[in-house]
Amino acid sequence: MLHEGSVANYMDNFIIPGKTVKELKERTVKFLKIAEKHNLCFKQTKCKFDTTEIPILGVKVRNEEVKMEDKKIKAILEWKEPTKLKEEVASLDLPTFIIAS
Repeated sequence: MLHEGSVANYMDNFIIPGKTVKELKERTVKFLKIAEKHNLCFKQTKCKFDTTEIPILGVKVRNEEVKMEDKKIKAILEWKEPTKLKEEVASLDLPTFIIAS
């Protein structure tokens, strides 16, 4: 399913996208059957089904759109202007942080 693009994963996170509810349900059932075949278990409290937005790796993914999490945007907007050289140098890492997120 990974090579088909019907499932994406990062470490222990699995994302099953679908353009329609029918496609999503078919892919989910297929994924769960494969997982069961290989004796994989999932903690039900960590699973989210039929959702339109998921937070992963510090960003929110929704309808082919990726946005930074609101708390990160708020932190950037409230960032104090550097007054010392050391603070200025530290603030230069911010674009790297944003790109990496």
